[in-house]
Amino acid sequence: MTKLKKKQESPKDVLLDPKGPYLGDDFLALCGERNRRFVERLRAEEEAVRQGEAQRRYRAEHPRIGVLALQGDYAAHASALEESGAIASEIRNPDQLNGVDALILPGGESTTMLKFLEKLRFFNSLEEFCERKPVFGTCAGAILLAREVLNPPQRSLGLLDAIIERNAYGRQINSTILEAETKLPGGPLEMVFIRAPRIVKIGPEVEALAFRDGFPTLVRQGSIMAATFHPELSSNRRVHQLFVDQVKAAASKLR
Repeated sequence: MTKLKKKQESPKDVLLDPKGPYLGDDFLALCGERNRRFVERLRAEEEAVRQGEAQRRYRAEHPRIGVLALQGDYAAHASALEESGAIASEIRNPDQLNGVDALILPGGESTTMLKFLEKLRFFNSLEEFCERKPVFGTCAGAILLAREVLNPPQRSLGLLDAIIERNAYGRQINSTILEAETKLPGGPLEMVFIRAPRIVKIGPEVEALAFRDGFPTLVRQGSIMAATFHPELSSNRRVHQLFVDQVKAAASKLR
């Protein structure tokens, strides 16, 4: 009967086998300085591999999402992202975009936001980022993403195939909180409108997920999301959770 040959293990496998003998400092001291350094180097390399893999797994489950922090209620968005399982990062200059997996453009005042972007020479970097990675614009952020802006016309990134009318629901005094049916699971969606814009037209690739008076209030086009209301001001995190899940899905395709 032929004997099976035992698989030969490399010295590295033997030294680092977690089921093998414990090679403590006393043992290494008897091995000589050269061998001790060899074993310690192997251990350091293996630990670096384990740490790197652990960080990759954590980042896959907890993406780092930036919030443009030039103007608007960016702090509330950051809190909503953290509650939805992401790592939030406030973005104040173009270089900081390199460290995030996605971006939220918050509400505020769209013309003021544009002035900051142009003053800081931020607009082109923002456009390039949003063409490559997931982005979510709320209220003024949605205006910034639109293909065309009305009342009055203004510059935009032109990435979302939609036409948006600014201040379409009136002044600050006309702000309101409504509940409406949505395609998101979990029943009616609370929507906080503050000097809200209105999406008056969407292209064929844009999916409407919620409505007000027949007009879309939450839309999605590929890796782009936009809302004419303020989901960060509601206690329910369904909208932010949807975006975080979308960011994770986009990242998994790149791995």
